[in-house]
Amino acid sequence: MTDQQQAINAVTQPSRALTFRSARAEWLYRWLDGELPDAALLEQYGFQPTHYYAVVIYRPILFPDPSSTQAANSTQFAAFLHVEANRRGINGPVLAYDNNAAVLFHPIEDPQQTTRLKRKTEEIRKQLSARLNGADIHCGVGRPACGMDALRHSFHEAEQALRLSDELQMQARATFFGNSSLFMLLRSLKSPEELERFCMNWLADLIGYDARQHSDLLETLRAYFANNGNTALTAKELRIHRNTLAYRLNRIAEITRLDLEDADVRLNLHLALKAYEVLMAPASVSF
Repeated sequence: MTDQQQAINAVTQPSRALTFRSARAEWLYRWLDGELPDAALLEQYGFQPTHYYAVVIYRPILFPDPSSTQAANSTQFAAFLHVEANRRGINGPVLAYDNNAAVLFHPIEDPQQTTRLKRKTEEIRKQLSARLNGADIHCGVGRPACGMDALRHSFHEAEQALRLSDELQMQARATFFGNSSLFMLLRSLKSPEELERFCMNWLADLIGYDARQHSDLLETLRAYFANNGNTALTAKELRIHRNTLAYRLNRIAEITRLDLEDADVRLNLHLALKAYEVLMAPASVSF
């Protein structure tokens, strides 16, 4: 069975896990406005009242069929998301959402351990992009929550992260609730000049080196932090050998003359990278 046939079946046939509906879920919008859905309805959609979920919203920037309606696009995109989530053993509810988007309520076994959530989210985002012929996919993720009231807050966090991903043109990867809070803090600074001064104080040498050598040391450092210093995962994300990664990290330390094992150094470099993304946002995005 082809991927397209699987997606069509996801729309036209009920899922065994009862986690996907092709029609617009009006209760979702009423819930976001503060109404508590009926327990029987939530059970039909596959929600487990004692489980933790993280809200993950995916939205393609350009849908391949501009002649179809937003509702049809959202349904088709949600069907793709449903297939990709099921392939990875993720049985949370999937619903079509506004502006060609789809939302996955990602079950979380341990809310204090979100590494798997991040990995699976990025895997799905990349596969959805491949399904849409390489189209960029925005993705916003809220923090894990239990109970529909708390989950509503997670949904709003995911929406906020999605908006920031759009504004800062960060569609190349998922934006998580922690990142969105930090970006909002950085953007709230009254003096962009101070933000730029802090950023350049820590990253100027690397930015200059990458520009001269056409290298990717900044991206290497970003991936290293994103994977919590795990060299195996970082090398896998960058598609390089671990020896190549070790060489790049040594070059970063040499160029910056900084000790990457120092916790304060790592904190400042990580913050500087986030600040750099804010500074590189389109001119239309104001502080």
